[in-house]
Amino acid sequence: MNTTNERAIPIWFWIVAVISLLWNIMGLFAFYSDMTITQDALSALTPEHQELYKTQPLWAKIVFGGAVIFGVIGSVGLLMRKRWARPILVISLFCVLLQTAHGFMSNTYDVVGSSAMVMASIILFFAAFIVWFARISTFRGYLR
Repeated sequence: MNTTNERAIPIWFWIVAVISLLWNIMGLFAFYSDMTITQDALSALTPEHQELYKTQPLWAKIVFGGAVIFGVIGSVGLLMRKRWARPILVISLFCVLLQTAHGFMSNTYDVVGSSAMVMASIILFFAAFIVWFARISTFRGYLR
């Protein structure tokens, strides 16, 4: 039973929070795969793509990891209905912005193709959407 200070949480809140967690877990698996790529898998790539892996700066790897790790933590915070989810998700968004900037600063989009730019745009949009969702959820009293 709800108290007078607590609002009923709509089903769409839970749906979005679960989708956010699943999305970020997929990102975590992508990060893990990127960090543990085998020499055989790397050899199967084009020479240009291999060069991207070899020359990727440490800070780009760190922001990729930060984006997904903070995304998972923030999404768990949403499911726990915690206000701290929002600043954690903002950190994730900041990391996504840095990661996207790296794609433009390097020749990533030239090597990987336009599909990488489309995916980067989807990731950026979703990260911004989840921050907006956490903000709205805070104002509506769903996060405490």
